[in-house]
Amino acid sequence: MTMSITKIDYEDKKEYWDYQRLLEYNRELLQKRLNRVDGKIFGPLGRVDADEFFDSIWATVSNDDLEEAPEEWIPSDPKLRFEWEKAPKKIKKKIVKSGKSVSGNVFKEYWQNKENVLY
Repeated sequence: MTMSITKIDYEDKKEYWDYQRLLEYNRELLQKRLNRVDGKIFGPLGRVDADEFFDSIWATVSNDDLEEAPEEWIPSDPKLRFEWEKAPKKIKKKIVKSGKSVSGNVFKEYWQNKENVLY
């Protein structure tokens, strides 16, 4: 059985655990995004595998590129879960536009806005 993060351990090493969980959130988010386009990415030698692409992209990610996890997010890796967290939930990114919360395809919404379309 893998151990989750205890309350005492978290309070003792809060910055460390917060950073590890931030990295894990961004790893999961990148993997999820790449899985959606797996088989649709091609390079000079043909189809690019999503896992290989993940490794090359992840190697270039800096701290400035990291996105904050929503409060309700629970890591897939049980070692990075708090002892009071049960099971991971799907990552659901919310977009805030004009003070309203919107879920959906960011790119589709962006290009549907006439100001963003290049003619």
